[in-house]
Amino acid sequence: MIFKQADSKVKDIEIFHQLLQRSDLTQQTRQHIEHHLRLIRSGIKGEAESAYQLQFHFGNHSEWVIINDLRLKYQGKVAQIDHLLINRHMQIFVCESKRITGSLIINEQGEFSRIYEGNEQGMSSPLEQNRRHISLLNNLLLSDKIQLPSRFGRKLRPSLYSLILVSNDACIRRPRNPVSGLDSVIKNEQLQTKVQQLSKPAGILSFIRTAQIASIQKFARQLVQLHQPARYDWPSYFGLNKLSDQLITKSDHIAHPQNENLSSATYYFCSMCHKNISSGVVDYCRNHKNIFGGKIYCYQCQQKIKQQ
Repeated sequence: MIFKQADSKVKDIEIFHQLLQRSDLTQQTRQHIEHHLRLIRSGIKGEAESAYQLQFHFGNHSEWVIINDLRLKYQGKVAQIDHLLINRHMQIFVCESKRITGSLIINEQGEFSRIYEGNEQGMSSPLEQNRRHISLLNNLLLSDKIQLPSRFGRKLRPSLYSLILVSNDACIRRPRNPVSGLDSVIKNEQLQTKVQQLSKPAGILSFIRTAQIASIQKFARQLVQLHQPARYDWPSYFGLNKLSDQLITKSDHIAHPQNENLSSATYYFCSMCHKNISSGVVDYCRNHKNIFGGKIYCYQCQQKIKQQ
């Protein structure tokens, strides 16, 4: 069962496009904005690929709970968790999605790099990133902010597992010598097999450690209620003045993520270029049938229609 979908990034993308239309941009600032826009789009695609695998294999099972794009704050720290997969044994799989085009390289020291436009570039370790996420989540679960499911009067202590989900079309180059934690770096298509390996029942203890479905769902709702969506002042981030009131109002028509259906995943595609788009874009097009004729278009194709 899916308890939360990813927050919409449509408003951020809209603001980025508005910033790129400004006449006061230096070439360096323009490249900076375009770089972040590519990162956001790549992140959306990577998370969507992983979310599809989670939904396909576990979305229709009442004994599994899926939470996408969960941002938690605790004790002054923040964890932006791409996906949580939780079962009735309180096994929690913390998944970090990585959209890699080309090769992902891991050396004997556990350092990560990737090939981008023919050049090898270092990157932050997703293993260390996910360890920080798990540390914050574990501390939060041990606090009084979350009521853990119980069985026979005893709270079920959660078991947390780290999974790094990499694009299926990426080439993963692993070191010859074993490095701790690298077995958690897998491709999206290997998700179900890996989860099945790690979530095998432990004999008679399995029954004792199995929570009621309602308890797991209540636990998931508590986590979702603690979600704190990120809010960015992009103009200030790029050293620019705030957008005019007219531009800000223009982007406010986009549906807020809280208004989206969180119980099931629906995928939409642009009528012109067939690119995957979010429900926020769908709502915008449907609310402007006089412009788009009842069809659904991505942002770029919307601009083409408006110019016709």
